[in-house]
Parts: sequence; C-alpha cells; structure tokens
Amino acid sequence: MQIALANPMHISEVVTFFNKNLDCNNNAVYSEEFLCPLGIKAAIKRKQMIVATVEGQVVGAFRFYRKKTQNTISLYQFAISKEYRGQGLLKRMLKTINDLPIIAFCPTVSEFNDYFHKTDWELQQQSEMFNVWVYNV
Repeated sequence: MQIALANPMHISEVVTFFNKNLDCNNNAVYSEEFLCPLGIKAAIKRKQMIVATVEGQVVGAFRFYRKKTQNTISLYQFAISKEYRGQGLLKRMLKTINDLPIIAFCPTVSEFNDYFHKTDWELQQQSEMFNVWVYNV
C-alpha cells in the first residue's frame, strides 16, 4: 500500500472513488462540496488531498486544509473503501500530515459521531449544528 499526496493523474480516479464511497444521503455529508468534482480537482492541484492506493487503485482518500492562523489542519472529507474499513487506514493516512492537530466537523445528529468517539478523537466543542472533533496524531 502506498500513501501519498494525490497528483493530477489521480483526479478522475479520486472523483470516481468519492462518488462510490460517499453517499449524498448520509447525514455526515453535510455539504454538496464534498461531492463536487471541481472541488476535488482543485484540492489535488493545491496538494490538499492524500490518497492510499493498492496496486494503483485508490482505497482511501481525504481532503485537508492547513489553517495557518489557528495552527490546525481541517479534515474536510474522507472515505475508505469498504474492504479496508476497520483497519486503522485513516489513522495511517493522517500520520502523513501529523505536524498539527487535525479538526473535523460532524453534524450533531449524525451517527458518524460514534466513529470519531470510537477512534480516539476528542470532542472539542459542540454547537446546535456540529460537533468539532480533534485528533492529535
């Protein structure tokens, strides 16, 4: 398995991967931006997308943004293919950008908050709309 920054050659495969592994009906997907191919393409060009590949096939991907004024990294979207879930792949991928705390938003009504809780993220803040989770790799 290789884990690295996505490059422009990955664009169509990453778009297809997110379309296959992110469901617009899932209440953890709170923004249509997560499904926008142009946003994925822009993130790859800005070197803000990490991919995990096995034999050239994307099996995991996440989009991130470094917030220089807050000394954090925002995790915007991520997906792991079904056959690699439950194996700690996201944590291995996050280690590639582990120089700052990583922040993720999750709608308070989403059952996906259980994922963050079970995988050692700390609940930093709650609002009516979002839980803010922090991971210190």
